[in-house]
Amino acid sequence: MPADLNHWFDQLLSLQNPHLQIRVSCRQRPDWNLPRLMLDGQLLELDARQLALRADEFESLIDGLSPQTDATARERLWQVTGGWCAGVRLLLPGPSSLLDQYLGRELLSRLSVDQREVLLGLAHLPKANADFCERLWEGRQAGRVFDSLLACQAFLVPVDQQPGWFRLLPAVARVLQGQLSGAPLNRLRLRACQWLSVSGHVDDAVEQALCADQPEVAANYMERLWLSWILGERHLSKLMGWRERIEPQLLHSSPRLIYLCAKALLFSGRLKEADECLQRLGHFLPLPDPQRHQRLLANWQALSGTLHALRGNVEQARQHCHAALRYLTGADWLSVLLCHCTLARIAMKTGELTEAQVLLEHSLELARRRGSREAEVLVNADRVRLMALQGQTGLAQSLLRTELAQLTGSRTAPYPLLGRLMFLQGELLVQQGHASEAEHVLRAGLLQVRDACAPFVLDAYLLLSEIASQNREAEKAQLLLYEAERRMHWGKIDGACYQGPIALQKARNLAREQPRDSEKPAMTRITGVPDYQDDLTPREMSVLKLLAEGMSVREVGHRLFISVNTVKTHAKNINVKLGACRRTQAINSAKAMGILA
Repeated sequence: MPADLNHWFDQLLSLQNPHLQIRVSCRQRPDWNLPRLMLDGQLLELDARQLALRADEFESLIDGLSPQTDATARERLWQVTGGWCAGVRLLLPGPSSLLDQYLGRELLSRLSVDQREVLLGLAHLPKANADFCERLWEGRQAGRVFDSLLACQAFLVPVDQQPGWFRLLPAVARVLQGQLSGAPLNRLRLRACQWLSVSGHVDDAVEQALCADQPEVAANYMERLWLSWILGERHLSKLMGWRERIEPQLLHSSPRLIYLCAKALLFSGRLKEADECLQRLGHFLPLPDPQRHQRLLANWQALSGTLHALRGNVEQARQHCHAALRYLTGADWLSVLLCHCTLARIAMKTGELTEAQVLLEHSLELARRRGSREAEVLVNADRVRLMALQGQTGLAQSLLRTELAQLTGSRTAPYPLLGRLMFLQGELLVQQGHASEAEHVLRAGLLQVRDACAPFVLDAYLLLSEIASQNREAEKAQLLLYEAERRMHWGKIDGACYQGPIALQKARNLAREQPRDSEKPAMTRITGVPDYQDDLTPREMSVLKLLAEGMSVREVGHRLFISVNTVKTHAKNINVKLGACRRTQAINSAKAMGILA
């Protein structure tokens, strides 16, 4: 701004007029006497993040400007603009060069040669700070250049959960990326690999090596990843993407890489591939060092136990997990955690709730001692389910609310672990009869997982289908199951992880579509449609009714003059016949089907 105009504004701002209000919008802080106004309490200064659109404001803007924009396009637009109003407007359907022209006039034309060079490099990097830039552009005072870019509001935004690091707004980065390519870009990426790794950001180093077409370098960096890394952020999807870009022989070159990939495949529900991956560990056996040999074998057994559990082979799963726990060391804490959680889930399914509680308490302590927040969240998710099984609904809800509050924080990017907890919250809400609230939570959870594909994503679709079925929206319920199956196929997830639950939900939906006995004439039952009340024996019906009244297992046994073990057996049979995993779910399903009033 010209000096005389700055002087004129300073004179204007010095006027003692209580009715004078000036609103100024500018990309750079003007050279006015603003500190005096600030000391006098007469200045309100808002930065880009404070001025950004909220999610609801963003939706209102899209509804007004381009209401035909579908949900997927809206989500993509929100992620790349971060609520930047002008960016949203420029990227809506229209001339594709509008944003390019805007940035050329409003940003690039005002930068020095050094600022422009650094900014074009940052368009290809996942994050940066002044020290990082100083190392990448040695001898160019790039740290000071980076600070100047921050000062002139060059669309550098803080990275979630990583204080001191910034990234170029994705919408801006995409426009600028075409201005740097070839050998200069590859050299920049490889230098970034080295310094990202030194800074502890190994996953970003892997990505930069792959972008530079150096898969051998990428595999070398993957060796340095902590095995617990896979639990966080969108790391599972990231690792599965790397597997598509790195030759198999590189991924099979060491036990550590095989173990990492096998774990990712297990968590992704790709059980057959995980099994094949685990078999490759046998190529490294026997090891000359007996202790290392036993540790490798124990880690193999830990993953094999999880694999058998996911396939429903309970006894084999138990045997492998118990065998692994005898030889795993403190350095193998993640495998210990995996065994404990696998055994706890088996115990919950078989009604051994006390054993499950002990195992999960050990797991929680281990996750905390190792400082793994992600592992702690996953263990607490299992604890929420256990509390619900134990009838401690209030405690379960309280723990879940605490975890949700801590995970939400100031995140702007999708977070699958948060989505997983939201699915669990939706499940509890459905069990309590709050279908409308549950549907809202489940839809929000799906936005958190976005394109991530793992077996837990199925939970959301099953619950949404159940809600639609309860609302007598048969077609919607069926379409949700179709979408669930499509997503499982797209993620190459093993049928053992989804076919049974989808079949059970289809049966429930179909049963609900049929009129009750009091509403239909005799002999109109459709062949093949399960009639759950006919499947339940009179004794099971008696047990179900008493449990629905809130009685404990011991109280039901006392009322019916049968042992506690007999009541538990009846309860298990009821769960199987109603396609439920726990007592509360069975009761809710029975009410929805008309079995219970």
